[in-house]
Amino acid sequence: MDTHVVNSPSSVRPCPLEQYLAVVSGAWVPRIIWFLLEGPHRFTELQRNIEGVSAKVLAGKLRFLEHERIVQRKVFPTSPPQVEYTLTERGHAFEPVFRAMEEASRQLFPESPGRG
Repeated sequence: MDTHVVNSPSSVRPCPLEQYLAVVSGAWVPRIIWFLLEGPHRFTELQRNIEGVSAKVLAGKLRFLEHERIVQRKVFPTSPPQVEYTLTERGHAFEPVFRAMEEASRQLFPESPGRG
């Protein structure tokens, strides 16, 4: 008699790494979070700092991060309106991971001066 128990999908806990990677994957999201760890940035500042990202893709990634409650978008009542993006408290939860990756990068690639 086979006593092997098969877990049903509802009884399997989601992998925390998969949940993390579902948010922080691809080429652009980690870079957006990295620059926002410095503090608030306007859209054009992010686009200038993240080499190669188009305005359309950046806008879409920022909307996704807003939806995930990682980034907060603040519109200032000026003419023309200014928009600033900051990390939320939830977004700042990524900071220890990014700092650990930064330290690992410095150890692995000590000759590399850049960031981002």
